[in-house]
Amino acid sequence: MPDIFSAERVLQIGQRIEFFLDNMTEGVSSRIEDIQGKKLVVAMPLDSKKRPVIPVSNDHIYGSAISKGCQYRFFTTYRDKAMDTIPVWILDMPDTVERCQNREFVRVHVSMPIKIRMMDEEGSWGPLTKTTTVDISGGGLAFSWPKRVKEGTSVSIEINNLPKIGTLSLMCVVAQCRAIEKDDAANYLIGVRMLNLTRPIRNKLIKFIFDIQCQNLAKGVKLY
Repeated sequence: MPDIFSAERVLQIGQRIEFFLDNMTEGVSSRIEDIQGKKLVVAMPLDSKKRPVIPVSNDHIYGSAISKGCQYRFFTTYRDKAMDTIPVWILDMPDTVERCQNREFVRVHVSMPIKIRMMDEEGSWGPLTKTTTVDISGGGLAFSWPKRVKEGTSVSIEINNLPKIGTLSLMCVVAQCRAIEKDDAANYLIGVRMLNLTRPIRNKLIKFIFDIQCQNLAKGVKLY
């Protein structure tokens, strides 16, 4: 069960926040200045050269906050800037936040078509094969496969029609392979780690995963 909490119980005035924008490789620091109903007002962040960071209106932004020793992440939308006592961003107040688990990236179960090429021991690519994902995270995924594969094997993957991403095509490496009981020919679960995933694409992938969690939550899981 995902650790999803009501945002209003976690986000507080004066709290430090780090934001990650799609066009930036590093996060920028900010602080919650005010909460006005459905608006979250935060100090305008500065980049590494001390320049104000001003997103485009309606940009989706990934945020991370610490509360009571736990890290929480959430997604919001940038609406405008304002000059109050200090320059600020005006954001949508998120409905929910997710408490980050001990593992680096949370996995969700999702079945999507995926195209795979496996590299053999001689370094040659095998045929393009279609299968389905079993789960996905911000750093890897798992899929069903008809035979055992050695850890460390190079894998080329392609997933089409990912929201906000389109086609995800990149290299991976097999991190685990375990047998599973199935009636059909696909009787191994292959877990792969994604390689060279850029920060903007990773953020969009995490947003996709977060949306799935919220959809699951809407089906009957109560907020903490």
